[in-house]
Amino acid sequence: MRLLVNGTVLTMDPARPRGEALAIRDGRIAAVGSNTEIRRLGTPDAEVLDLTGNTVLPGFVDAHNHFSAAALDVFWADCSTPPLRSIAEIQAALRRAAERTPPGEWVRGWGYHHAHLAERRHPTRQDLDEAVPDRPAILMHFSHHQCVANSRALAAAGITRATSDPPGGEMARDKSGEPTGLLFERAMGLCEVKSREGWERRFSEVAAAASRRYAEAGITTVQDAAVSPATAQRYLEAARAGRLGIRVQMMAVGAGGWFEAPTDLSRERMWDTAGPNLLPGPLKIFVDGGYRCAMRVTRGGEPVTTGFLFYKRSELAGLLVSAWRRRWRVTCHAIGNLGVETCVGAIEDALRREPTGADRVRLDHAMFLTRDLIERIKALGIWVVVQPAFVHDLSAGNAGEEIRRLPFRTLRDAGIPLAFSSDFPCGTLSPLVGIYAAATRRTRSGEASEVEEAIPVRAALEAYTINAARAGGLGQECGSLEPGKRADLIVLDRNPLEVSPEELPRLKVVRTFVAGQEVWP
Repeated sequence: MRLLVNGTVLTMDPARPRGEALAIRDGRIAAVGSNTEIRRLGTPDAEVLDLTGNTVLPGFVDAHNHFSAAALDVFWADCSTPPLRSIAEIQAALRRAAERTPPGEWVRGWGYHHAHLAERRHPTRQDLDEAVPDRPAILMHFSHHQCVANSRALAAAGITRATSDPPGGEMARDKSGEPTGLLFERAMGLCEVKSREGWERRFSEVAAAASRRYAEAGITTVQDAAVSPATAQRYLEAARAGRLGIRVQMMAVGAGGWFEAPTDLSRERMWDTAGPNLLPGPLKIFVDGGYRCAMRVTRGGEPVTTGFLFYKRSELAGLLVSAWRRRWRVTCHAIGNLGVETCVGAIEDALRREPTGADRVRLDHAMFLTRDLIERIKALGIWVVVQPAFVHDLSAGNAGEEIRRLPFRTLRDAGIPLAFSSDFPCGTLSPLVGIYAAATRRTRSGEASEVEEAIPVRAALEAYTINAARAGGLGQECGSLEPGKRADLIVLDRNPLEVSPEELPRLKVVRTFVAGQEVWP
């Protein structure tokens, strides 16, 4: 038994929201109460941890993350902008990565944002050819929804000037019609899959270090929002080897690439197999793009559509019904207002054919919304999982008079169940940064962004703990500190409810426990 005493315990349990201490037995919460009550439960061999006034919270649950991709980033070139500021600096980073890349593997870079480069443009295949001339190489945009491929990578994917753009994707071309190497959405699929195939065999090597990084941020459970059958096998290997230090729930995508229709998956075998700290999760369907999401806006008084939409409403409805009948829960990625409109309409249609699907679908991102869409989402009663750190990471602004960007307060006031996540590495990992952004609506540069959509700190904490657990179907196991639940918890150096919201990013995670075992520091 372990007793944590002399602190503040914020349980996220409305039946008992606070305590001074808690007891852990066999990896689960045994009790929450006063110091006297908890000490009375102690056995002679109980370990007593004096919190010295620190604050205990449930471990953060990141309901939409990309743990497997982020773990492999250590093998690839960090081309984040900043600190890199030019294409020449990106080329230098790729050359260094090529020197340490084993023969036969693709060179891969990640994290660049074309708008932050001195050249104010995307790199081209020729830029990458100069840096890596002798093997395939790709450079991932920070959004992970577009990339640049060198000539060898394009050849390996069979992309030539005669190759047509796939539905839901685009290959940028120069004036002569030659591909420039810039690939959007579904057009990048084969290059992206091939670029990590070999590296994924080494996932188990880096899973433990990645787990510690997440635990340092206070994250004890994560839903990996893009796990192919091959990636699932690597997860099983890492879990069975005891290298997953936090709990991961796998969100399934097909073998053909993140953005393809996941029609090749069944619920059998590996998806129903759990290893230590590993759980099967829902099916993931990408409805629209990322950085170029599907939008409908008014320009000059006329409606205009932009971005990439992957399905017609009827096609998506058919996918949902098929998935539900194969016993899948489903997560729908939809960012733009047109993507969300298509998604909501498809769910409405699918539920008329399969009413039992109402509790087996949720909407992730929902970044650009109209009031009509908010009312339709409310009528569906589905979970919405958003990324508050996007407020912090992106510049201030809005998409038009009728469109709200990440309208947290409006969603919450409408009674829509709201959960938080990071989408890391596409967004900032730290939940405390996300909670700060939700409560202040401040960007990285300090600009205010639609401050009327801010929500209270306590509501943001709930969205990153108990609500995130419930959105993933895990609310009976984690997300709050209640007797019987897993002892997944963190110790902070200060109480987030008693500091200024501006101080939230500076709070320190002192300790992290997963199933009662300390995994950080």
